[in-house]
Amino acid sequence: MTAIHHNRSGAGLPVGWALVAALSFATAANAQRAAYPPEEFAERRARLCERLDGGAVLMFSETMPRYGARFRQDHDFFYLTGYEGRNAVLLLEVDGCKANLYLPHQGDREKFIDGPNWLYAPEKAEGTGFEVDHLAYLPEHLARRRGRLPGEGGKLLWMRLGERDELDLARSEKGLYLGRREQNPWGGQPTEQAHQIATIRSRYPYAELRDLTPHLDRLRMIKTPREIEILRRAGKVSADGIAAAIRATRTGGWEYELEAAAKHVFLKHGAEMEAYPAIVGSGPNGLIWHWVRNDRQLKDGDLVVMDYGASFAYMTMDITRTWPITGTFDEVQERAYRAVLEAQKAIIAAMRPGATRRETTAICREIYDRWGFEDRPAHGAGHFVGLSVHDVGDSSLPFEPGMVIAVEPIIEIPERNIHIRIEDTVLITDGEPEILSAAVPKEVDELLALVASSR
Repeated sequence: MTAIHHNRSGAGLPVGWALVAALSFATAANAQRAAYPPEEFAERRARLCERLDGGAVLMFSETMPRYGARFRQDHDFFYLTGYEGRNAVLLLEVDGCKANLYLPHQGDREKFIDGPNWLYAPEKAEGTGFEVDHLAYLPEHLARRRGRLPGEGGKLLWMRLGERDELDLARSEKGLYLGRREQNPWGGQPTEQAHQIATIRSRYPYAELRDLTPHLDRLRMIKTPREIEILRRAGKVSADGIAAAIRATRTGGWEYELEAAAKHVFLKHGAEMEAYPAIVGSGPNGLIWHWVRNDRQLKDGDLVVMDYGASFAYMTMDITRTWPITGTFDEVQERAYRAVLEAQKAIIAAMRPGATRRETTAICREIYDRWGFEDRPAHGAGHFVGLSVHDVGDSSLPFEPGMVIAVEPIIEIPERNIHIRIEDTVLITDGEPEILSAAVPKEVDELLALVASSR
């Protein structure tokens, strides 16, 4: 079958990306964790300031640790600051793009346990472009803006009025889950973000609040060269992890063993965490799209659906592969698999600048019909990928270079416990799309040979 040729040379990419392409795969073998230089965040703030019509941006960091899990900063706050401490506030004056970072007082014990913030370790703030001040001074500085700035500038505050996204929840999904929580009279308390917005409105009634969310989403939707470099590394390591899980497959094994095989590769090669809890569904569990218990024993005749990716420097990856435990598809399984594979490859090939998601769905529809799956839903290009595995962005827009999108056509036959999904994360370029997760096989012969290698 015709293979997709991946643009790894950087040809056709915007200025500066060719060097990124040349360096990206060299970093994959390096276990050192990925990071960003301070100028990356300064450039992001500058682009944001160019989009806004005066005023100031007010944004809040995480306030609490994540119990039992590695700390992860609020995505929008990290995107603009790179700062990973708690209880910080960004005040960004749009005119001049002056960035002020307000940090809390720390006692000696707090500094001993958590480490000092930049107030107490000012050398860490050097070169970041921030003026660092005590959090206690923020209310006074907000009040002074009204009299200090001419016209309406002192009244205008840009805040994120839309929901925050999480590691594995898009803004819309977060809003959906909060709406469901409202049904519970004991769990419907306002969010921390709602409290922050309400407090600003009550303390500064003259302030004109505008929603920063659409501007952040537009910036985050198009990845920077450094983000793309990190995404390439995340794709390679995540693919290697899935391949390790496939090699670990054996009748009588357990779903969680496949999770462990992949996670070992992620962490060994520098991932700071998984992009989302591993989904390893065998047999009937494959029909549960977000099965995360991973506690079933693998049996002959089962298919495994594994959806799992790593996070590097806050950039996530999304990959799914489906394979038979025994290393052999039956006739129906193989026909469904080949239909999904052909659809996925055709969708990806069509993801050129100017094309639309609707066009890719039509491509999938034609292929499914031709393979005899007229009654199965068609899927085109899917969700954005970036800081969140279901990243922010406007899905109604045509494809643009720098977008990163998951493609995951699916065919389900529930009465046969068949769920076939093949998912890759794809970078839109000026030319051919680039499959960031291409290192794990999906062609039938290559996939089955990898399964057989475990025996």
